[in-house]
Amino acid sequence: MLGKRLYKTSMLNIFRLIVLLIFIFFLNDFYLDTFTYEKFQIEARFKIIDVFNYHYSYPFEFITFFSLFITPSIYYAFIRGVAFFEKGFIFNKGLPFLSKTILYSEVSGYKLLHPQCAISISTKSGEVYVIADNSMERVIAILDQQNISGDLARDEYTRLISNYRKFILIVLGFTAFLFVLKKIGVFLG
Repeated sequence: MLGKRLYKTSMLNIFRLIVLLIFIFFLNDFYLDTFTYEKFQIEARFKIIDVFNYHYSYPFEFITFFSLFITPSIYYAFIRGVAFFEKGFIFNKGLPFLSKTILYSEVSGYKLLHPQCAISISTKSGEVYVIADNSMERVIAILDQQNISGDLARDEYTRLISNYRKFILIVLGFTAFLFVLKKIGVFLG
């Protein structure tokens, strides 16, 4: 329907680093928390292989950890992205079943939000899609090949959008929220 795939965006490297740090934090907590379980203290000798054996015997904590941290980390860091094709692009809204297909004939223009990593694409129906990628030149080249007009100048509004502090605070706040829920025992079986 859309032709051959030309390019797929990926998460910005700084956000991949943040996801990796959050994952390492929770992996360390998961590992060290295993030593506090009563069943583990009876059976184990406090080696890494003992942690694996314990979670093989009692998999609930590992399944919870896998569901809450490993799967989303891999999905958002490596799989999720906007796929550009010959006749349009598929915008991923966070989950695979929320993806939306937009034809280039529906696009009215684009605006550069950050010179190296963010762009907004406007449609004729008034929807705006913000795309962040490590290589904005590729995305702009694809849009230019489709004769879509764009604005490469930055104004005050776009400077405000390119501020990533809010996003980082939301990610760190959600991480702290999950950590508190884990520590008070919400995810225990």
